[in-house]
Amino acid sequence: MGSNATSTLIAQIESMPTLPTVALRVLEVTSDPGSSTNDLMEIIGTDISLTAKILKIANSPFYGLTREVASLQHAVTVLGFKEIRNLVISTIAFESFKNFKQDDKFDIKRFWRHSFCCGLAAKIIAVELKSSSNELFVAGLIHDIGKLVMYIAFPAEFLKLVDIISPLKLKYTAFEAEKSVFEMIHDEVGKKLLEKWMFPESLITAVGFHHHTQEVDKKSPFPIIVHIADILAHVYEMQSEDDEDDSLDEGLFYSDIVTLSKSFGINWKVSDLSRFQNTLTESMKEEADAMKLFF
Repeated sequence: MGSNATSTLIAQIESMPTLPTVALRVLEVTSDPGSSTNDLMEIIGTDISLTAKILKIANSPFYGLTREVASLQHAVTVLGFKEIRNLVISTIAFESFKNFKQDDKFDIKRFWRHSFCCGLAAKIIAVELKSSSNELFVAGLIHDIGKLVMYIAFPAEFLKLVDIISPLKLKYTAFEAEKSVFEMIHDEVGKKLLEKWMFPESLITAVGFHHHTQEVDKKSPFPIIVHIADILAHVYEMQSEDDEDDSLDEGLFYSDIVTLSKSFGINWKVSDLSRFQNTLTESMKEEADAMKLFF
């Protein structure tokens, strides 16, 4: 396909709907230090559906709040500007593709389940590194959004690619096959879409470089965290799908992560990765209801 594929993908991104006015205003207000709680409530309050979703998620075990969040004002006060922004971004990402055509070879529910799993893994790692855990949850949640654009632009070719990689254990390396077919890979496509949507730079960087961690400033931990979270999510899924307990050697994955992490000044051991994996397994059980709320 070559450059023609690249041109088609970019055209597809340009044809994607712009963000709803409410979402744009939320992004503007939450990035403005001079904005007030009232400013944010006035914007969100005009969208009844968005308000209801924020209240549902705020009251879910995902946040572990001890008191019921009964109003939008309470939600903004308790969760804060950045967290409300994260919820709005999560909603936008899903709503933009809610009419996505289901296909037997590309299971959209499975796609979002993997996305949620990656988000939880990113949050677990972020807590360990004392980084922005809920923002990294969102980064993990939307890390593969470029794949949806690729499918819309090239459904037959994308499904053929899914066919080729589906039996592979190392599914998180599928981006190499994407490059050979489309001349772009999904993190690059995702980056361009998030730039069009004017998402926060931290999320654009996390999504746009999670398979190109060597190309980003190592002062930002976001891409490496999402990259590792993606691998942990794939390992979790392979463990869940494997009938034979001993057929998956997680250590092979973890050794690579340990080596890569050291280049970012993160000194983990294989036992640390095993601990993260166990925490992720428990989190997926505990947050099953929260996943339904997000999607």
